[in-house]
Amino acid sequence: MQRRGRSNNTKKVSDKSSLKGTDNAVNTSSQQSEGLPESVPLDSEKGSVDRSRSVNKNKTDDLDTEEHSLNAQLKYVCEQAECNYDEISTLRSENAYLRREVELLRSVVIRIDRKMSVMDNEITDLRARSMRDNILIHNYPYSHNEDLASTMPEIIKQTLGVDVKFVRIHRNGVRPQHSDRPVSITAKLVDGKKKDEILSAQKIKKIARVKLPFYITPQQPLSIVSARNKLFDKSDSFKKQNITVKMSKNSLTLPNGDKYSEEVPLLTNADVLQIETSETQKLDDIATKSVDPVQKNGSEFFAIGSEVDSAESVQNFYKKACIDPYVASVDSRILVYRFRENEKVTENYHDDGEHGAGRRLLKFMQDNQIINAAFVVTRWMGEHIGPERFTIMENLLNDVANLL
Repeated sequence: MQRRGRSNNTKKVSDKSSLKGTDNAVNTSSQQSEGLPESVPLDSEKGSVDRSRSVNKNKTDDLDTEEHSLNAQLKYVCEQAECNYDEISTLRSENAYLRREVELLRSVVIRIDRKMSVMDNEITDLRARSMRDNILIHNYPYSHNEDLASTMPEIIKQTLGVDVKFVRIHRNGVRPQHSDRPVSITAKLVDGKKKDEILSAQKIKKIARVKLPFYITPQQPLSIVSARNKLFDKSDSFKKQNITVKMSKNSLTLPNGDKYSEEVPLLTNADVLQIETSETQKLDDIATKSVDPVQKNGSEFFAIGSEVDSAESVQNFYKKACIDPYVASVDSRILVYRFRENEKVTENYHDDGEHGAGRRLLKFMQDNQIINAAFVVTRWMGEHIGPERFTIMENLLNDVANLL
């Protein structure tokens, strides 16, 4: 009973203590509240809320501005992409049109070049026909008040024993001031058959070693003379290497019976235009040397060269030179080359309208022992400058050879 009684009393005390603690907490809270400032005014709270709202609004406005700017940029990019696509489409269309135009122009130029070749051959044939009864008399000295129409038939009769009459006869230019070499004479025979008699009689005199006061040749177009001289030069080149060839009117026959064909054919503008782009890119790798052009009385000369060791290397160099826009536009592209292959020297040239130039340049290479090299010497045609053009070409070739 006592234990239970004490237990009850203790519980009551505890209850009182908890009540007292509650009162103390309330008192303490009130005391603390008395030490704090008075409650915040409503206006201050409203301002804080307004500021918060303002900040949020500014953030929202910034987001809206950024979004608007981003949309504007995206729109600009899309418009630019559309514009670029339209421009690319236009450029592609224009390029396709220009490509067709270039191909058409290329075909037209090839056609014109081929027609020009046919016309050149026809003109050469007409010239040959007009010169059929003509002879050229070389190295006949000047005489005071010479009358070739009356004196020349008598001299031919006395020296060659052939009676001739001329339709007309004249010297092919005025007497040069700085040369004693007589200008050649052109004579048209009344009877064309007499030309063969004159040439046969002259040949007999030459075999008999009889000295004549002149030398007579048939008159022919320069292109035919140049082609004939080229055959002689090639025949001499073969003979120097103990290769026997037979020469006919327009060809050489090799010991095995085959007709000689040139190692490097002449390139026309039509041939150059048909060189493929893939081949052109390979030609860019060929090393070449050149010198500055030389001008003389309206003519312009230029030379380019390369080291070669075969007909194929000469052909590739020739193509590379001819596809150059400057070289492609000149009047003459003279090719000359010499190379040694399998202990055999191969040499040749193309005059390309500059008759006598290739022959002169090849002799220059032979005399100066220039070998394993090929050169293209070009000329823009100006005033007539005579044999001086050959000296200019030789000097240019020599300069390029020194660079090689």
